[in-house]
Amino acid sequence: MHDSFYAELGRLLVIGLVILLFGLLSGVWWLPILIGLGGYIAWHLLQMYKMEEWLHGIARNEQDLGSIWRYIAAYIRRIRHRGRQRKKRISRLLHRFYDTLEAMPDATVILKDELRVQWFNVAAQELLGLDSEARRKERRIGSLIDDAAFRTWLEEGNHDTPLEMPSPADASRLLQVRLVGFGDRQSLLLAHDVTELKRVEAVRRDFIADVSHELRTPLTVVVGYLEMLSEEELPEDIRQALLASRRQAERMQSIVADLLMLSRLEMDEDQAAGAEIVHVPDLLAGLVEDARHLSGEAAHPLNLHLDEELGIRGNEGQLGSAFGNLIFNAVRHTPAGTPIDIFWGREGDGARLLVADRGPGIAPEHLQRLTERFYRVDKSRSRERGGTGLGLSIVRHVLRRHGARIEISSTPGEGSRFVCLFPRERLVKLSS
Repeated sequence: MHDSFYAELGRLLVIGLVILLFGLLSGVWWLPILIGLGGYIAWHLLQMYKMEEWLHGIARNEQDLGSIWRYIAAYIRRIRHRGRQRKKRISRLLHRFYDTLEAMPDATVILKDELRVQWFNVAAQELLGLDSEARRKERRIGSLIDDAAFRTWLEEGNHDTPLEMPSPADASRLLQVRLVGFGDRQSLLLAHDVTELKRVEAVRRDFIADVSHELRTPLTVVVGYLEMLSEEELPEDIRQALLASRRQAERMQSIVADLLMLSRLEMDEDQAAGAEIVHVPDLLAGLVEDARHLSGEAAHPLNLHLDEELGIRGNEGQLGSAFGNLIFNAVRHTPAGTPIDIFWGREGDGARLLVADRGPGIAPEHLQRLTERFYRVDKSRSRERGGTGLGLSIVRHVLRRHGARIEISSTPGEGSRFVCLFPRERLVKLSS
């Protein structure tokens, strides 16, 4: 307890002793009690009045207050001072936060509950076409940006996937928009200008497509001459050199073919695949037969489990390329004699293709990058086995065009699982 409280207890004790003394001397108890306690209460009422004046700033000097009330006033003053200091620090941090957002090249909009505009930076005015009236009236962001895809994206609530849309202020610029929740029912809308990035990607795709197309014809000629020469009666060392050259030329042909397919898929990646009925069981049966020939002396047991009545609406050529890449990769990267299982059937409301092997597996740090073009876990061994590093990238693009996705899981030393998941609207029941 503080000294002021002890002083107050002492004052109350003195009043009690005085009341007791006068009561004993006079024999009348009610009068000293009334005078003593009444005076004590009146004194505290006076202190409360002074305290109220001090709290409202009418009285500036807290020394006019009694002991315990003076301590309370001093404590409140210290709390006020700390509060003012804290408020200044928060204000400085808030101004620094807003200054940082103001300096960002990306459009940044802070939204309150119901996605009402609370604040935005200069870039938001330039990229999203917002004006000061939107902030003043706290209007909903959906009513300020005239884009149907943007409003649909807001309403669906699936904001984990960013939205690409033209800039409302300049249709020639392409924006990538994200919405991130924070605080108490607040959100941060970010819009990044990806116009230049998309232009560079388009230039890259066109360059690869053009180069691949130009390489295809001379490679065909080279392979043809090498085939013709390898059939001639030549010294063994020259014949082996011709065979090695032919293998490398054919490998380059395979890379060029994959690059051309990947370029076509990337150019049309926003376009859904066709609606022809693909007889997946027959397609997989043919691919497994090809995989047995590829396996050759390695003799991989290929176990095929099919739902014979389940097909897909899509592009048979593209699906064949995607499924073939998964199956042939399993054959190439699995030790001889190791079984490979291929499953095709329903999975929940949709369907799945599973290619599972029991090979060496893939380390976790590689899994996220497997579908990148030219990415190889073991570059030297991939080249020895004829891999181009484009197969899984082709698979990802083909599945995206069919509204599907790929999931990869692997345990080193136990094997890998590649799962293609297709949506319900793509499924077809095949006639028996």
